[in-house]
Amino acid sequence: MTIVGTGVAGAILTLPASHNLGARHLPRSVGRYTTTRIAPLPPFKIQDETLTLLDPSRATPARGSVPGHTGRDLVTIVRRPVGLPGPLPLVVFAHGWNSNPLVYESLLDAWAEAGYIVAAPTFPDSANTLPGSPVSDYPEQAQDMSFVISSLRGGLAGPVDMSRIAVAGHSDGGTDVALMALNPRYGDPRVRAYISLSGEIPVGLTGPWGVPVAGALLVAVGTADEYGLLSRSLQVFQAAVMPKVVLTLASGDHLNTFIGDSPAEIAMRTDTVNFLHSVFSTPTTTSAQLQAALMATGDPAIALQAGPG
Repeated sequence: MTIVGTGVAGAILTLPASHNLGARHLPRSVGRYTTTRIAPLPPFKIQDETLTLLDPSRATPARGSVPGHTGRDLVTIVRRPVGLPGPLPLVVFAHGWNSNPLVYESLLDAWAEAGYIVAAPTFPDSANTLPGSPVSDYPEQAQDMSFVISSLRGGLAGPVDMSRIAVAGHSDGGTDVALMALNPRYGDPRVRAYISLSGEIPVGLTGPWGVPVAGALLVAVGTADEYGLLSRSLQVFQAAVMPKVVLTLASGDHLNTFIGDSPAEIAMRTDTVNFLHSVFSTPTTTSAQLQAALMATGDPAIALQAGPG
């Protein structure tokens, strides 16, 4: 278990007025010190732990020459803000094909530092850290995300507020999120917020697509996505029937748009946090409320469009 990130927690000591220590004095009571705990403020420190969640009801497919097997082992990195007792909102994150959760540390840290439990499973199909060749399986990975929600709801990684559940993903992971948001066959009614980064509507899966869903959707993509996902991500936004917004980063690429260190890339991560805060701050939300929340970053490289609803 490691502690990373930044944050402040502390105590105030009170002294009688006769102890004049100047602007930096610490007041003190006669004969003893008394302390008052101060709730930490964001950005919070982060506590990391790795959990292995086993779903025996489904199978892991063959990865090239590596044979498949029964059950799905989901090695899941969980980030939790330090000093917040909870229950806390939960974000389950889906990594891209031929990738793994460690690639996205700056993005996942941004959510955890803002007060969210963040759970990022390593998918047994598509991760690049496992033996064999990665394969795509959007339906199974969508179910993996629901399985992680079910596994953590009892407090395994700390108390979870089951009224504030989000799913997020990038690339193939963004497509997993689109599948959950647009196709009721793969949806999860516990989810209230969807973040699809450089995702698309998966080819080869039957609909219906665009059925009304409770919750809200954020789609984001770079205009220079090297895999041609700009137009396909916009299709996800257009098909969704729920409060929704789409962000496009001028000249943004496929990955650094969300994990990079430029001012615009940092602003993009901030916008994902603002989206989550907006969705979870009220029982219901509207596209106009989402638009107002995301306009706060004001970066000129990021274009914002809100949908109806």
